[in-house]
Amino acid sequence: MNLQLFAEDAADNGGDGAGEGIDNAAGAESAPEDKPQEKPPKTFEEILSNKDYQAEFDRRVQKALETQRSKLEVLFDEKATEAEKLAKMTEKEKAQYLQQKKEKEMADREAAITKRELAAEAKNTLAEKKLPVSLAEVLNYSDADACKQSIEAVEKAFKEAVEASVEERLKGDKPLKKAPSQDDTDLAKQVENLMMGKV
Repeated sequence: MNLQLFAEDAADNGGDGAGEGIDNAAGAESAPEDKPQEKPPKTFEEILSNKDYQAEFDRRVQKALETQRSKLEVLFDEKATEAEKLAKMTEKEKAQYLQQKKEKEMADREAAITKRELAAEAKNTLAEKKLPVSLAEVLNYSDADACKQSIEAVEKAFKEAVEASVEERLKGDKPLKKAPSQDDTDLAKQVENLMMGKV
């Protein structure tokens, strides 16, 4: 009932108060001419219609093309040099050259496999010696002997570093409290005195 009276009062006042606020809000929304309309984003062609932007765009495209061209020229030169070498060789020299190339590729593959195997074995060895496995990154994997020697060197250096760190920490601590020395040599009596606070 009070709500009905409130509504009648607002109507009697000729739109004053709350009713006017509602009208104003509706009026503001219905008049979009007051707000500046947002412009749609420019298209690529519209942006490039500006001479400065077009010049910068052309410069960047040209630079990208030159970079790609130089990469392709290097690759082509390598292939052309290889082809020229082969063209100048006799059949016997070609066969020997291709054989050497295959052998080098095989040796490189074997070296990579050996390195992986040595790295796996080194990690196991480091774990057995209770050393951090991350030390495997600094080891020499050229062959088994070099790997073994580098593990020994790393182990020695790591232990020395740990000992130095422990000694440094012990220096900084307070001196240890000595057990009370009394005339009594009876251990049980000394323990009893300690427990009772008779030091």
